[in-house]
Amino acid sequence: MSGQLRTAERIQVGATLKRMRTEVGLGREAAAERLGYTITTISNMEQGRTRVRHADLAALLDLYHAPDDQADDLKEVNREAHRSAGRVPGGGGIQAHQRRAADLIKAARTIRYYSPEMFPGVLQTRDYARAILAPTGHLAEKLEIYLNFRLTLGAVLTRPQQPLGLWVVVSEAALHKNIGGRKVMSSQLQHVAQLCRAQQNVTVQILPLDTREHYSLGATVTIYKFDHKISEIASADTTMGELFFDRDPLVVEAIRNFEDVKLKAFDPLTSVDMIEDFSNRRRIG
Repeated sequence: MSGQLRTAERIQVGATLKRMRTEVGLGREAAAERLGYTITTISNMEQGRTRVRHADLAALLDLYHAPDDQADDLKEVNREAHRSAGRVPGGGGIQAHQRRAADLIKAARTIRYYSPEMFPGVLQTRDYARAILAPTGHLAEKLEIYLNFRLTLGAVLTRPQQPLGLWVVVSEAALHKNIGGRKVMSSQLQHVAQLCRAQQNVTVQILPLDTREHYSLGATVTIYKFDHKISEIASADTTMGELFFDRDPLVVEAIRNFEDVKLKAFDPLTSVDMIEDFSNRRRIG
């Protein structure tokens, strides 16, 4: 691992600490003054440049009045960061690790995403997301709560300051899916097409069904890019959640594989036309 590389866990800890600080209305200077730190120390922690000492994390969590479940989860992630080991989050409902995943999305400058069969969460409509989540065992009363939480993430695409740059490649199979039924699929596809046409920061390409084998075959991969001072990380979806990769060779390979499917996919304009065509067919049929 290179000396400049921060682990995925360290970046997640920093992103969550920043969110907690802003939620209680503290600036970096005020937080530093309360705990006797420098502003640089707070900044380095939040940007994942340095490991957070366990004692410092405890002090910050206390200052930010962090809920017990989130505090316990972040302490465990911080222990993983000190071991420089990956972890696979799991579970259901709005749990602490899911809040961390949201923090990671909000902290990213750009996200590249490939999936063989579905659109990413930030592009999903409520009904499409509900249909995906319903079979996962979410209780009805918890499902709507989680949906409300998850759908707020789409705001990163239209935020006034530095909207997230999103580049998505999905297989044509995603257009043929019948997730939620014809009406739901039509609305989902129209939603994606409208975002692509209205937002210059959102690009979606369709990988043809007859594409030959490629390096991302069968995988769902997300690549997160932050500011220039923080290294990129990649994740792969598993049945147990997201598995993060932060070692140079693995991230480089994920980026290379994404570029491979980009080259094999239809160009963005052709892809949007195709998405709209499938949407219209679902609505009329």
